Amino acid sequence: MKTPIPKIISSIAMCSLIIASLGQSGLSQQAVPAKETTPKKAAPTRKAKPAESPAAPGWLSINIVRVKADMLAEYQDFAKNETIPALQKGGVKQREAWGTGVFGEAFEFVYVTPIDSFAQYDSPGPIVKALGEEGARAYGAKARRLIVSSHTYAVQTRPDLSLMGNMSTPKLAVINSIRVVPGKGPAFESLLKTDILPAVKKAGATNYFVSQTVFGGDPNEYVTVTPMDSFAEIGKGSPVVRGMGGQAAFNRWLAKVSGIIASQERTVGRYLPDLSFPTPAKAENK
Repeated sequence: MKTPIPKIISSIAMCSLIIASLGQSGLSQQAVPAKETTPKKAAPTRKAKPAESPAAPGWLSINIVRVKADMLAEYQDFAKNETIPALQKGGVKQREAWGTGVFGEAFEFVYVTPIDSFAQYDSPGPIVKALGEEGARAYGAKARRLIVSSHTYAVQTRPDLSLMGNMSTPKLAVINSIRVVPGKGPAFESLLKTDILPAVKKAGATNYFVSQTVFGGDPNEYVTVTPMDSFAEIGKGSPVVRGMGGQAAFNRWLAKVSGIIASQERTVGRYLPDLSFPTPAKAENK
């Protein structure tokens, strides 16, 4: 069964949040070594370097909005000048926006916000908090006039299956949506650790992010995100393929995963700073 394109695109936006949250966690684990206090005559001892534990998984809300083609300009103005102020007033501190980067579904926007706690959904949403019940109804009526559909997912980041480097929000991202045969999740995760991540490292990539759909979609779906700075970089080919030694070697690997991976689908996403808050520059200056 083919994976719906909107879900594939939804994973694009989470990559920059993963970069920010997990990257900071990784830096915090690099403790400064204590000054040597052992007496000079004492025999030197070697202590094993403690293994760094991967950052804890995080939760993200992914909202995919498909806009009416003839309402595109009006929707962008609405998202920038009405939605962002209302969300901020309602207590949302961060939201990132992505759109299709040539290859994927047109007129689609993806918004990502961190989930601090699922208990937050027991209270009125930020639009209601900001505008009140009546104002929220008017807001919703205007939004419905501009869009075709809206779908929200809850996804969990998988830092234990990811390669984390230090970087800012990328301009583009290549997303691979992978549907695993039910019951084969552990086998697929093992292949990620033993085959995929070493190949990505060998190709020289510093970031490769993995997440898993939990609510609102297929729980057998894993999404990998490879940040890119340009289409020219994308044109060099997948770091997984290059790290495995080329297409022929990669094809042999695909035969190896037969019966584990049901399907794959790739697309490209583009970061939209005008519809995001805070922008990366503002976030860094805080």
